[in-house]
Amino acid sequence: MVWVKPEDVIVQSFWVNECANPYFVLQRRKGHGTSGLGSLFVATIDSMFDTRPPPFRILYQVETETVQVAKMIAVGVIREEIQENWEWLERNVLPTLDSFESEIDVRTFVVTKIEGLCSIEDAKTGNNPDEADNVSNRAVITKFHELFRLPASEKLVNFYICSLMKGRIPYQGQMYLSVNYLCFYSFIMGKQTNIKLKWTDIIKLEKNTHFFISQSMTVVTRTDSFNFTVFVNFDETYQMASQLANMAMKQRPVSPAEVPRRDGRTSDEEELGYVRQTRSGRKTAQ
Repeated sequence: MVWVKPEDVIVQSFWVNECANPYFVLQRRKGHGTSGLGSLFVATIDSMFDTRPPPFRILYQVETETVQVAKMIAVGVIREEIQENWEWLERNVLPTLDSFESEIDVRTFVVTKIEGLCSIEDAKTGNNPDEADNVSNRAVITKFHELFRLPASEKLVNFYICSLMKGRIPYQGQMYLSVNYLCFYSFIMGKQTNIKLKWTDIIKLEKNTHFFISQSMTVVTRTDSFNFTVFVNFDETYQMASQLANMAMKQRPVSPAEVPRRDGRTSDEEELGYVRQTRSGRKTAQ
């Protein structure tokens, strides 16, 4: 069970009530496991603004003519996980709440109870990080494996917000860097872009510098190239991608086409052409 320290939240239309009683509500994030215009809109918002909250949560929620309270007390990545929290509340907390005379007393009891559960979990694990952040990271990892159909053993190293240039149009999304893959996903108003590249298939990473726009990174494979730009943290992304690419190249067997010739170039490089960086960001063949 994943309890979090109670915090005030804004009740939004981005969530759907799955279960409810006079004091608690179990909600699912729109766009998770469903289709439709509303789900499409929420999925687009999450992709554009990189919110990615855990798809399930439980709120202590009371709405009357005089009181409006909503506090998040539990989050979950999968339905079975959050269902355990819900059933525990109904068995161990809900029967007690009707004995209190005021909503303030009920709220105090619930907050104290949940904070106590969080403290117990922290003591068991020996960790003090915010549990909601841990669950959010788990949600990202789960999403990564599902989007790109990768096994759970594929380790996600980090992910970054950026845009993929298609012609002159930037498609904002997330770049995922794992031990064996560079992946990119974008979902903008129903248009999905899904790219999965093995590091061993990438033959060049190019850093492009422009005068008037942000730096960009071009990823070159044997058959295609992809231009990524508008990074939140370009230097960190490029450095991490370069390290992972170099690690993969050291582990990959060298093919005959990659054996250097007398002029220092390989057969593959002759086909693709050497590329050098200019101050304007234009690529010119050497």
